[in-house]
This record gives sequence, structure tokens and C-alpha cells, in this order.
Amino acid sequence: MSDELSRLQCTVKSEFNPASLTGTYQALNGSGFSDAAKIFKIYNPSTTVSIDISLDGVNDHDFIPPLGTLIVDVQAAHASGASFGCGILRVSKYQILYGKTASNPTYLQIVGYF
Repeated sequence: MSDELSRLQCTVKSEFNPASLTGTYQALNGSGFSDAAKIFKIYNPSTTVSIDISLDGVNDHDFIPPLGTLIVDVQAAHASGASFGCGILRVSKYQILYGKTASNPTYLQIVGYF
């Protein structure tokens, strides 16, 4: 077995103070993940600030309410088929996650991952 299949591995943890967020997207995890990831988690420790999340720093992709946690398991819903290679889907190494104060925190939030 390769190391990837035989032991648990983690990316290096990033920390960001949500009190410094504004209405413009900022990189939450520095220069991105230290390695590719199959799962990522973001916890919003603020009791008052809702956060919009973006994968590209331009578009709103997800939303985290105060004291909320976002967990995305990119592998769980990925189909394994011949046309998709080995069926492994990952968040890329160096993928930056962006955040800003939510523009519509009281609206119903609908998000889709594919």
C-alpha cells in the first residue's frame, strides 16, 4: 500500500480572525492548502458575523452563520466511473478559500456542490 492509502494525513491548519473581515473577499487560508484534501472544514467562531465563502474570491459559493461549521467532503459524493479515471476528487493543493462578511445573512441560503 502507498502512504496515501495506509495512513491518515492532514493539511496544515490555517487560522483567520473573522473580526477582520469586510464586505470584500479575503484569503482565509493564506496561500492555500498545504496539500490536496478530500475533506475541508471551516468553523465560524463569531457570535454575530455571518460569512460568505468563495472558491474564486469573486462569487459567493457558500455561507456560514455565526457559530456555524461548514464541512465539505468532496470525495463522498463523487462517482467512480471509467470516464472519470480513478474516481478520486480532491480540493487542490494551494486552493485558497475566501471569505467576507455575508451580504444577505437573513436570506435563505441555497448551495450546491458537484
